[in-house]
Amino acid sequence: MTLRCRFTSLLFLFGLLASPAMAGEEPSKPAEPAKTEVKAEAPKQSEEERENDIWKTERKDTIDAGKLFGKVTDTYELHLISVKIPLPILFIDGFGMHFFSSMEKLEESGTYKLRDPDKYAELTKVPFGFTTPWERVDGKPLGFTLDLSMTANRVFLLVAMFVLILLTWSAGRKSKKSLVPKGNQNLIESVVVYVRDEIVYPNIEKKWADRLMPYFLTVFFFIFIINLIGLFPLTKTPTGNLAVTVTLAICTFILTQIMGIRTMGLSNYLKHFTGGLHEMDIPFAMKIVLIAIMVPIEFIGLFTKPFALTMRLFANMTAGHIVIGALIGLALLFQSVIAGFAVSVPFALFIYLLELLVAALQAFVFTMLSAVFVGMMVHEHHHEEHETKEERLAEVSI
Repeated sequence: MTLRCRFTSLLFLFGLLASPAMAGEEPSKPAEPAKTEVKAEAPKQSEEERENDIWKTERKDTIDAGKLFGKVTDTYELHLISVKIPLPILFIDGFGMHFFSSMEKLEESGTYKLRDPDKYAELTKVPFGFTTPWERVDGKPLGFTLDLSMTANRVFLLVAMFVLILLTWSAGRKSKKSLVPKGNQNLIESVVVYVRDEIVYPNIEKKWADRLMPYFLTVFFFIFIINLIGLFPLTKTPTGNLAVTVTLAICTFILTQIMGIRTMGLSNYLKHFTGGLHEMDIPFAMKIVLIAIMVPIEFIGLFTKPFALTMRLFANMTAGHIVIGALIGLALLFQSVIAGFAVSVPFALFIYLLELLVAALQAFVFTMLSAVFVGMMVHEHHHEEHETKEERLAEVSI
């Protein structure tokens, strides 16, 4: 398989997995008996107070996923200023596969309806509990649900994927016609050489680095382009969604474990959880106690690495957007043109330019840490293999 084919296949894998896809149906709670309460008469409000509080009491007749599910970081529609573009809904539940062109069509079907916003917010607070924003009209449980709907984050993930495929395909075609790189070919080749010589080779043995190069190049370019797309107006930054960063971290985690098993073998891979205590010349009882302490620590250490990758990328990409939003909000808070031109706009512009650096820096950091984690597994095997060779040479010399 050529480098381009492996590069493209990894992109499709990221695009398919990097979104909140699986949902479990929450068990329905028994209805509580109605309680008769004497409500005190609400105090009269001014016209301005009623306008400010209208979002709390007004019944939504139109589908606005961005407001209805405001606590969820992804939506089932695109927001372009005042225009809302509905996205198709596709999911599989216990009743088969279902497709709707929009949320409105889902409600009009008579089979499914949107959950009550307050109840849906309560369901999503359950730890590790993912729920769909719709339910059946007849109240039957959905069972295991696989949500394949096109969300806003998935749209921009696909955009990034197609942009990256187009750039690499164009650079590859030009490289066949001329050995002298020009234009985007020069840019792509420069970045590829930098990732190879400054990130992958220093951390991974060359024998394995060449085989794993497509993965690290894909991760670097994919994250970098996603981050850049998120800086354009009216777009979203998928790396500001935990589901996306978790998926990228899981891919690195799986690759790390595969390389550990492949280079060390399954038995030595399991032995490395003891931290080398099984080979130490210490009393047997002490060895058992220390191993019982070390194994849980090493096992937890397996998951701290992908957790660090997840939170680092997510927090850094989200922080910049929060700061820009806060700075712009100062002008609205003080309702002053002077505050806008003197504080909000200059500082927001500075942070925005800083975000351009952060977009490339986070792609570099994620790729670097991924290479370090994989290289640690390969290096551990290389170190054990080197010690074994030294012992054999010593035995021969004796």
